[in-house]
Amino acid sequence: MEKSFELIVLLFAALATGGLMVNWIGLGRAMSRVSVSTYVEFHQATNRTFDPYMPIVVVGAILGGLVLAILSHGIHSLSGQLAIAGSVCYVAVLAIALSTNVRINKQIAQWSVQSPPEDWASIRADWVRFHIVRTLFSLPGLACYILACLLSRCHNLS
Repeated sequence: MEKSFELIVLLFAALATGGLMVNWIGLGRAMSRVSVSTYVEFHQATNRTFDPYMPIVVVGAILGGLVLAILSHGIHSLSGQLAIAGSVCYVAVLAIALSTNVRINKQIAQWSVQSPPEDWASIRADWVRFHIVRTLFSLPGLACYILACLLSRCHNLS
């Protein structure tokens, strides 16, 4: 059961980090090269896809990491501390998203494709900046979970 749970936690974390990376490396770079009307239309469409998906995998990664810390020889073990550190990283991802990106997404959802606000480029730049920061928090979060699972396995072998 514990091995299956570790895989599920790693899956949630990998899906969260992967979704953020795809948005940064793929979609974000593509959206920076299109016209303003295409940007608005594309951003609105991708939000309808990402909005229901990302909270599930990020919250799943947070909760899974907390349980992983308890299951991995206690929270005072190195594997437990790594799992807690990973959870903290995903909490940062969620906090950044809710305080900035989600708020901006709601703004953009109200924009007219034909006539976005004049400061649209500034708003897009803010969204990208905060997205990069939250993505960079997710990477060590995933790494901490992987290391916690590996250390837990090494501890079980000894």
